[in-house]
This record gives sequence, C-alpha cells and structure tokens, in this order.
Amino acid sequence: MIRIHRVVRIPAVPKGCLVVLILSLILLTSCSSGTTKDEHEPELRHIALVAPIHAEEQGDAIRLGAEAAAKEYGLVLDYIPLEPSDDEAEQLQAALKMLEKGSSAILIDPASEDVLQRLGDQASAAEVPVIALNDQRMTTGVLSAIAIHNEVAGRKAGEQLAELLEGRGVVAILRSDREDPDLIAREEGAKSVLSEMSGIQIADGAACGKREDACWQAAKQLLDRGSVDGILALDIQASLGAAKEVARRKVQGKIKIVTFGSDLEQLQLLQDGILHKLVVQNGFSTGYLGVEQAVKVLDGSKYDKPIVLETKVIDADNMFWMDNQKVLFPFVK
Repeated sequence: MIRIHRVVRIPAVPKGCLVVLILSLILLTSCSSGTTKDEHEPELRHIALVAPIHAEEQGDAIRLGAEAAAKEYGLVLDYIPLEPSDDEAEQLQAALKMLEKGSSAILIDPASEDVLQRLGDQASAAEVPVIALNDQRMTTGVLSAIAIHNEVAGRKAGEQLAELLEGRGVVAILRSDREDPDLIAREEGAKSVLSEMSGIQIADGAACGKREDACWQAAKQLLDRGSVDGILALDIQASLGAAKEVARRKVQGKIKIVTFGSDLEQLQLLQDGILHKLVVQNGFSTGYLGVEQAVKVLDGSKYDKPIVLETKVIDADNMFWMDNQKVLFPFVK
C-alpha cells in the first residue's frame, strides 16, 4: 500500500484584510445554498516526491527542502515514503502509481538507471515531466536534474585522505557491490588524485551491499589482508562498517577514514574521532531546487544540462559552524 504525505500551500492573508475576509465568509455562508468553492478557482497542482531508498537523514533533508518550496510556490506536495526494506522495484512501483494518479510532475532520486529509464518512458508518454534528484542522467522523460558532480566529490575526498596521511601510506577503498554510476565516479575521482602521489599506495579494496553487517565483514577482510593507513568509504553503509571494525580493533585515530554522507550516526562517529572527514551534499537544497525546477518546466522552461550542486567537507572541528549546521541539520530552526 502506497502512503502519501501531503503538504498544501495556504495563501497568506494581509492583516488589514482579515476582518473583511471573515465578515465576507460569514455573509457567503449565510446566503449559500451549499456551494462553498468558487467554480473559477483553479485547482492547485500536485507534484509527487518519491522517497529515495535507504537514504535515511539525507532523504529527510530532501523532503524538507521540497516541502519548503511547495509552500512557497503554492503547490500540493505528495510525498511517498518507502519502507526500510524497499528496493528499486518498490520505488518504481510507487512512482508509476503517482503517474497514474495524475501528478503534474514527479521528483525522484532513482535507485538505478533502470528505474529512471522505465519511469521516464512512461512519464514521457503521459507528458508528465520527471525531475531527477542526485542523478545527472537526463534520459527520455527527464526534463531537469539536480545533482552533485561525483567525480569532483571523489577528488575532494581523495585530497582529504592524502592530507590526513601527510602524503604517505597505504589506502584501501570500501565500495558498494551495486553498479552505481555515481559511486563509480566517486572512486575514479579519488583514485585520480591518490595515484598522482608517489607516497600513496592504493591497496586492493573490498565491496559490500546495503547492510551494515555485510560492510563490517568486508572491512574485516580488507584489514586482515594487510596493513592499511587510510580507508575511503564510498557510501554510508560502507563507512559504518569500516568504523565498526576499526573500533573493534581499537585503532580509531590510527586508521584515517574519509567518506560521504551526513547520517546522524556518521556525525557521532565524526565527533568520536573514528570517522575523520565527511564529504557532504546539501539535501535540503536538492529537494527545494527539485520543486523549483518542476515549476519552471511546467511553465515551459527547457534544460539540457543538470544543475550541479557543490559539496562541503565536514570534520569534527567545523561541524558546528553555523553554515555547516544548516547543511547537516536543516530540520532544526
């Protein structure tokens, strides 16, 4: 069963007109024969936001940004959450369901290229624009995209790890076992930086799935193979698995870990000195700009390139700076 969380924009009323408005409503109610809706009043447009899979706090930040934009632009935002166990099949089904319900536009952080292509094909046939979030692929039906430049983000992560190691040491990459183009681009970016440094050796890495325990086992096998000075974890689960194994061996601080994401558990590990650097994207801006782009596309604007957002490097020293707090905790006012 697909659940829909709805956010509706209520038009603001100037203070000076409030009394007049209330009196008018009373008169209209007393004279009405039962019709309370202006027949000429246009219906608000519905835009659907399909939740990312396994996105945790990043998904919450995207939703909050989309809700803020929906209120500003006078839209109804239909947010479709997913269960923790849901995967790409459930995400695609939820998106297609909203297409059938008549959404004016669909925002989605696709679980895979197949999800984006299949949704895009059907949305294109229905003349409903798709806005891709955290994805640069503008395939059929995708009329705008909001993303980070993952190769640049990977380079940034590689630079941070090299700096922590002072340019010398053995580095291993803990990657996902999914064929995700974004994660591949991150890895390529990091390797392009690390391979240029004569004092850095890139050791054989390891891969794991979406479960933290699987990533913990992968990290254990990786460290069993030989001495490692630094780990680059390409996603949240990889970082949590690596952190768990480093803490178990009591070598936190000695093995430097750089990763991606802003999950609350990652932030706690950052404070504890087990993770050392996070490359973070602004999920709130992703959601906000996604709705804004949907409005522009519906009004006739055309785009042939994705909007690329910058990433920030967060560590234990700067995580409480005001600008970084807005990125990490957009739900705190």
